[in-house]
Amino acid sequence: TNDPVKIAEDFAMLQHVADGRVDLMTGRGNTGPVYPWFGKDIRDGIDLAIENYALLRRLWDEDTVTWKGRFRTPLQSFTSTPRPLDGVAPFVWHGSIRSPEIAEQAAYYGDGFFHNNIFWPASHTEQMINLYRERYAHYGHGTPEQAVVGLGGQVFMRRNSQDAVREFRPYFDNAPVYGHGPSLEEFTSQTPLTVGSPQQVIERTLSFRDYAGDYQRQLFLMDHAGLPLKTVLEQLDLLGEEVVPVLRKEFASLRPAGVPDAPTHPARVAAARRAARQETQA
Repeated sequence: TNDPVKIAEDFAMLQHVADGRVDLMTGRGNTGPVYPWFGKDIRDGIDLAIENYALLRRLWDEDTVTWKGRFRTPLQSFTSTPRPLDGVAPFVWHGSIRSPEIAEQAAYYGDGFFHNNIFWPASHTEQMINLYRERYAHYGHGTPEQAVVGLGGQVFMRRNSQDAVREFRPYFDNAPVYGHGPSLEEFTSQTPLTVGSPQQVIERTLSFRDYAGDYQRQLFLMDHAGLPLKTVLEQLDLLGEEVVPVLRKEFASLRPAGVPDAPTHPARVAAARRAARQETQA
């Protein structure tokens, strides 16, 4: 529902402010009532995502754009400003829960695919990621193993796993998105939700590789189920102090040769310059 021109200019500006330390994650949204706020119809969601992103890429890649589409006013000799930092646009993740068209879109452009799997079983996540990997290779961006994948996940931690379950259960049972359905035990067995000690979170997160392969980014949902701010901040302390350092070390040691980390701005600038030199020599 957002305007590609606004996204192009806002995130290029943010690139300059943050010295390139910016990724963009796009998502088409899955809440029907939001679309009319922006004069859109959720039944056009896939078409909107495809058209808007195609325009966004042109706005970043081309200095002058003339364009006409279905969902916004045409552009005539338009230049998006500021231009991307060092001539290289932010790295883009295409976020999706259930849409194979978005996995295809990410693969087509050689971008990252983020599967927001917080409510889905491993079998569905595996299917979506495998589709993206296969199509990424089909479009000539590298091997399936070199595709750039991110996953979602949500946790609740205490030093003792029994304390974590006892404290989180009332929030889970009454949360609008969790409660009055499957039990906490059923939900944690089917989805990435992990309730326990920091070590249990580490072990569970590492197990995602069993069905997702080696992947590059793990996003943790911490502020969920109506948790009070004090509790969320305590969760962040545990995550930052005890979980993330171990996961970074383990992910790096387990990653096979030839499987990249998620691209950084300096790495992408260097790759663009190499490609330009090769094209000049050819």
